[in-house]
Amino acid sequence: MEMPITPEMPITQAEQAVTDRRMAAARRKLAAMLPAVPLIAFLAMFLVIPLAIIVKTAFQDREIAAALPATVEQIVLSASPALPGDDVFATLVDELRAAKKSGLLRPLARRMEYGVEGGSAAIMDASRLATEDLATRDAAEIRQAVIDSNPAWAGPGVWQAMAAGSASYSLFYLKWALGADVKFKADGQAATDGTYDFPAIYLRTIVISLVVTVLTVLIGYPMAYVVATSSGLIGKMLVFLVLLPFWTSLLVRTMSWIVMLQRNGVMNDLLIAGGLVSEPLPLLYTRFATVLAMVQIQLPFTVLPMISVMRAIPPSHVRAARSLGASPLTAHLSVFMPQAVPGIAAGALLTFVLCLGFYLTPALVGGPGDQMVSFFIARFTNEQLNWGLASALSLVLIAGATVIALPLSRYISTHSSGRF
Repeated sequence: MEMPITPEMPITQAEQAVTDRRMAAARRKLAAMLPAVPLIAFLAMFLVIPLAIIVKTAFQDREIAAALPATVEQIVLSASPALPGDDVFATLVDELRAAKKSGLLRPLARRMEYGVEGGSAAIMDASRLATEDLATRDAAEIRQAVIDSNPAWAGPGVWQAMAAGSASYSLFYLKWALGADVKFKADGQAATDGTYDFPAIYLRTIVISLVVTVLTVLIGYPMAYVVATSSGLIGKMLVFLVLLPFWTSLLVRTMSWIVMLQRNGVMNDLLIAGGLVSEPLPLLYTRFATVLAMVQIQLPFTVLPMISVMRAIPPSHVRAARSLGASPLTAHLSVFMPQAVPGIAAGALLTFVLCLGFYLTPALVGGPGDQMVSFFIARFTNEQLNWGLASALSLVLIAGATVIALPLSRYISTHSSGRF
């Protein structure tokens, strides 16, 4: 029992009583937070920390500065960085020798290839002649030997790439992921990346996600309405059918579409048997196959939020509209559907955000022109080992999804009226 504070109490006892009360309140708050500790730890381990690593990797650009610190410093301080002096070539040879011993040569060559055409070959060719014998020669002789090893050293492009990578952190990979020209030609002109058109890839990802979202909403709305207005055994069976796809692996569901859509698959057999086509259609590895498979996979994610909102709508609202002379369609459109909008928005938002990160389904049933951003993130991570660009693409995708999701999430929370 807490000691009441009275004017007769000494000031020290009053202060002690206040302190005890504060400590008791703090203990109660701590005890209330304990159940959330596992969730906080889970979010920190699998969301916050990985996201922080992605952000760091997207901005980290230390290969050139780590392997050639003195060279890039001389280039940056030079009055004509595109045409370095003889002493820069001498420093370059010394640091290439050290890079070979420290294991920094190959990361340097890979990073230089990102920044200038033929950059990797220029680094490797110069490193082969970077011997102790060459390092003892005159600086002008070293310069000529390096230029003879690869003509790129005579142009400004390779030196501009080094100067651009002089800092340990830069916007290089982020600019690349946004479609900016970050690569130089050997003559110093900007080189357009003809391999990956990232703005077109982002646009393709958004278009496919929007198409899938619209189709799932159109298909899922009547399905959710039937489930929400059904009761008894029928309602339970319908909910079971909606949840059934979650019990099957995503890979298995995607592979089943390969069986369905291949040239000698079930769908082509049905079309030929029905006389609709005379020969099998190329359905697999197309945009149609990608959208169809994604709609089937995402449909439960769209339907379930709709069901939760629709079940909270009082049936008396529609009956009141009918009693005032409204037709069934008018009553549904003017009374029921406006109240179901938060559920529709929640299902559409969930589907759209999940579609932005789809990788497996487009990779298995889609063609080369149907691959989304996640496919290229996986390629740069696993095949090309370009983790900086993969992280930058991931960061752009996360930022885009956040910009889209936050306003819609605020709208849903504002208009849900406690129906979730």
